[in-house]
Amino acid sequence: MKDSFIRKSLAVISMIAVVTAFAGCSQNNTETGESSTSSHLSESGVSDNPLVGQWRSANRPNYVYTFRSDSTGQYDMAGKILKLTYSTDNGKITFRYLEEGYSPVTLDYVLEGDSLNIKDSFGSDTFYQKVRNES
Repeated sequence: MKDSFIRKSLAVISMIAVVTAFAGCSQNNTETGESSTSSHLSESGVSDNPLVGQWRSANRPNYVYTFRSDSTGQYDMAGKILKLTYSTDNGKITFRYLEEGYSPVTLDYVLEGDSLNIKDSFGSDTFYQKVRNES
């Protein structure tokens, strides 16, 4: 029962972080009003996606999201690693965990500089601070 609660909590926290991170990566389509995740590389080959990098939970420092420019990543929950893919659209981030038993989760997020806020499924804020860019 405790493991089930931890898994569900982790999935919610992960989704929140990803949603928040991708808010800064969305592009609006002026004709359709839609936006979507895009991975852009500068001429030097470095991603200009501000979500790319590592994000540490403000309240749980052992919980860290890693987002790569190819829309893959992982969520480290105090040593339990969940591999994932992510996408963003109109201020929402969708996490798809690559481990059996996890359903995709879509959450609201806000990215402001090195601060990422992912709203959990109950609308509560979960804050992350960027600790490093993708290497």
